[in-house]
Parts: sequence; C-alpha cells; structure tokens
Amino acid sequence: MEKPIVRFYTKSKMPRLRWATDLHQYFVYVVNRLGGERKATPKKIVQAMGVKSLTLSHVKSHLQMYRNKKRRDSVQAERRMRREMRWRQSQQHLQIYERLRDAIEFMQNQRRLSDNKEKTIEFLKPSNKAMEVVHADDGFVAAGDGANVRLNSTGVLKGEEKLSLGLTLGLNY
Repeated sequence: MEKPIVRFYTKSKMPRLRWATDLHQYFVYVVNRLGGERKATPKKIVQAMGVKSLTLSHVKSHLQMYRNKKRRDSVQAERRMRREMRWRQSQQHLQIYERLRDAIEFMQNQRRLSDNKEKTIEFLKPSNKAMEVVHADDGFVAAGDGANVRLNSTGVLKGEEKLSLGLTLGLNY
C-alpha cells in the first residue's frame, strides 16, 4: 500500500494584511472599474490600486475570497428567488382552486334552484285527477295525488280565512 502524498503547510514569510473597510471598498471600486470580479486580474488590480504595501499575493487571496463570497451570495439570492416563485405559484394555484370550487358550488346551487323551480311548477299545475273527499270527525279531508288537506265544514282550508265565493266557485274576474 502506498502512502498518500500530503502537502504540508508552509507559513508565508509575508506578514498578514488586515483589509480595512476603506481599503476593501477601494478594492471593490477598482475591480468594478476593471470589468467585474471575473475579468479583473490580481496584477491589474495591484497596478490600478497603487498601494505600496499591497502585494500580488495579498490581492490574489482577497480576490479569491471576494469571488467566492459573490458566488455564495448569488446562489443564495437564486435560492431565495426560486423559493419565492414556488410560494407565489402555490398561492396562484390556491386562488385558482378556490375560484373553481366557488364556481362549482354556484353551478350546483343554480341546478338545485332550477330543480326546485321545476318541482314547484309541476306542483302548481292543475291536475285532471279527481279529488276524493272524506268526512272526518273534525272536518273534511280532501285527498288527491298523495296529499291530504284538512277542510272545515264550509270547505275552507282549516286555519285559513274564509275564501271569497268567486274563488271557491272558480270564477275568473
């Protein structure tokens, strides 16, 4: 079995540079002026910045971190955008579902009303069938088409006011 080759860390002889806020902002300004983080090269950045203590290795490292941060930010922004788009789509689908449900409910109610109207019209149509009148202890009972109606001794619906003679006889005015 071969031993894996491990590269040992060697500490740079250059002192570490702390990127102050104003130095970083100047770096970002120069990078944008050179065409963005993808087009700007460390050598061009060092030349454009003109800072004496700034070396090529400092700029290489900072540019790499800057590119990685920009990529992370763009990936996160894209994920946020996709999440928001999915949420909006689900809201749109929910609205469509609710509208369809309401439309179906409205159509069903219209159908019920239409059916009830037809039944009412059918119920109110005059019948050619003979009505059977039977005498009960508390009054007459008229039966026809399966419906029983209680009449008092004068032939008026029980509990109703007395009908006019014209209506009772079926006269038209």
